[in-house]
Amino acid sequence: MGKSIRFILLAIEAIITIVLTVTLVHGISSSIGQGSWAIARSHLLPSLLHLWVTMVVATLLCFFYRANIGAEARVLPTLFLMISLGNVKILPLYHSMTTILVLSPYAIAVLYHFSLLYSSFLFLASAIFQQTINPTKLGQYSFAGAVLAFFITILTPISVNQPSFLYEVSVTNTLFSSICIIMNVLAALTFLASMLEEQFSRQTFTRGLAFILMIAGNAMVTMSQRPLFNTLGLIIYLTGSIVLLSVTRTYHVWV
Repeated sequence: MGKSIRFILLAIEAIITIVLTVTLVHGISSSIGQGSWAIARSHLLPSLLHLWVTMVVATLLCFFYRANIGAEARVLPTLFLMISLGNVKILPLYHSMTTILVLSPYAIAVLYHFSLLYSSFLFLASAIFQQTINPTKLGQYSFAGAVLAFFITILTPISVNQPSFLYEVSVTNTLFSSICIIMNVLAALTFLASMLEEQFSRQTFTRGLAFILMIAGNAMVTMSQRPLFNTLGLIIYLTGSIVLLSVTRTYHVWV
């Protein structure tokens, strides 16, 4: 991935982060005035932290680490962009607290489902490509995956009339949810297989561990509406992000 494309993706992610941050902060301040801080703390705060952990990691990797190894580095800019976009899931709660409609409910649901499916695909692609497939074709497959994820999202029945939609967007289609979970599990298992194949060498172990933690943590934060899962997922995701920064400082994952 060229530097110009990488910086464009980072700029788009920054815009999404700023817009959602303003929204989240306004929602949190409104909740305090309405006496509904407990709800905001359970839903808005984890998303805010998840958003900025992703933005900080993406920025550090982009500007301070130069890379020459790791097929997964080719998808990191797009992956972090999708992870950030997934936080649109809290916009229904923001609307409930402020009566401000940022996007239509269906548009929010479509963006959430697309970001969830495509980020799951990118996690899996980054794991598989470093194992078996020519990494130079990763960009082509990533584009094909984006098109496929978009069409699957459009064709998936999405309900915005569920009571849970008042808090966060959630996946109501069992098949869609199963596809995302399976891809994340396969990605984690593929990274684990890579670690075993390399006999837990320092480079492979730390890189694989970082991605496994990020996969698990991001899935818990993004797919669950339960505050406990969101909190645990955020901690796991943060741990994985720190490990990824540590390994890239030594081995230069970003290209």
